[in-house]
Amino acid sequence: MKPTRVSLLDGGSLAIDGHKIYWNRGPAGDIRFPVYAVLVEHDEGLFVYDAGFGLEHMQQFVPQDHPIQSPEQTLPAQLAKVGYEPDDVTHLILSHLHIDHCGEANLFPRATVVCHEKEYEQAQHPELFERGSYGAVRYFAPGLVKDWQELPPDVDTDYMPEFQLLHGDVEFAPGVWLYETLGHSAGHYSMLVELAGRRPMLFTGDAAMTPKNLEMMVVGGFHLDPVAGTRSLQRLKDLATEHDAELFFSHSMPEFETWKKAPEWYE
Repeated sequence: MKPTRVSLLDGGSLAIDGHKIYWNRGPAGDIRFPVYAVLVEHDEGLFVYDAGFGLEHMQQFVPQDHPIQSPEQTLPAQLAKVGYEPDDVTHLILSHLHIDHCGEANLFPRATVVCHEKEYEQAQHPELFERGSYGAVRYFAPGLVKDWQELPPDVDTDYMPEFQLLHGDVEFAPGVWLYETLGHSAGHYSMLVELAGRRPMLFTGDAAMTPKNLEMMVVGGFHLDPVAGTRSLQRLKDLATEHDAELFFSHSMPEFETWKKAPEWYE
């Protein structure tokens, strides 16, 4: 049996106001944060958790988030560091469908897209304030958003990748758990990966962008349901305690700078 191992794929960085990271708390002013994907090499397949942002999309539609992404920080370049290419990926697990978590999902047309069933539904009928956040879905699943979003003329409006829709907590593969952490979006999954040689790794997704979200019990400023989001903060604390897991936050630069990244592995 092939041992599971994990590599972090550096996807560049964005900068947003502190009130969007810490709701009603701040501080004000831009905070630059990392965006990354998680590669899980598993006996049952090759999984990628989240797909970062697409630089061109961000530059065109969300330039105020100040995207920085070098050619080396694209997902194909990051995968090449560990000897893979996008066609090797069997499953693309998306914590949720916001622009900085599925922005390069179009690079994996052969992969099955895994997400929460509520997130799949929300992308088809988002609230008005959410529409920009779901804008990148059109590049890998235009058939999901064609009823509410204008699509480029060269896009096949009927194209849809294969989706695997989940609900509740799921052991996606032996030792790879997806835990419901709702609130930031309608259907959000955090991921826990068990490894033979270290503590489990618990990837929070945007349920907790930084350690400070947990310390203050304050959700991010962009959310669908702050009550559910606050409960998910507590759930992450409980999961970390229950599994003696190390937390890997989605958007915290100080921690990210200390973590091992491709071509290195956690195993």
